Amino acid sequence: MSRQSIARPQHRPAATPSPAPSRWRLAALGGIVVAVLGAGLFLGFGDFFNRPTDTGGTLSMQISMAGFAPQTLEAAPGQTLTIDWWNQDNAMHLEGGVHTLVSDQLGIHDSLPAESRKTITISAPSTPGDYDFWCDSCCGGRESPTMHGTLRVRSA
Repeated sequence: MSRQSIARPQHRPAATPSPAPSRWRLAALGGIVVAVLGAGLFLGFGDFFNRPTDTGGTLSMQISMAGFAPQTLEAAPGQTLTIDWWNQDNAMHLEGGVHTLVSDQLGIHDSLPAESRKTITISAPSTPGDYDFWCDSCCGGRESPTMHGTLRVRSA
């Protein structure tokens, strides 16, 4: 017999199952997932956590890339509104580094730099109705459907 015709059985090591992850590894992975999701939620919705509270007769109004919040302000005819206006958007996201509050009907053209706040006053017209205001510095300006707000003057 020739050497080539004799087949020798090859020795193969038995496959060893991989060890199951320990409970500590699973807990650590779960903790990382929760931390990453929590950070994402905070970054995405952080403006809602830091919203200033209304003080006395002052209304709080935020401006961001999503628009004005609240989107509708209400007033009596001729009422003067004091507004704590704040902007947490970063300057690199804003044209000219500002958001604006503009209304030809209300005679308003004001600007607010990124990451700042200030107090402004608006006088409601004496005629009841809805008066539009908008941001014209970014996000499509007056034509943008989200960058609008309304001053609703109620009937006396």
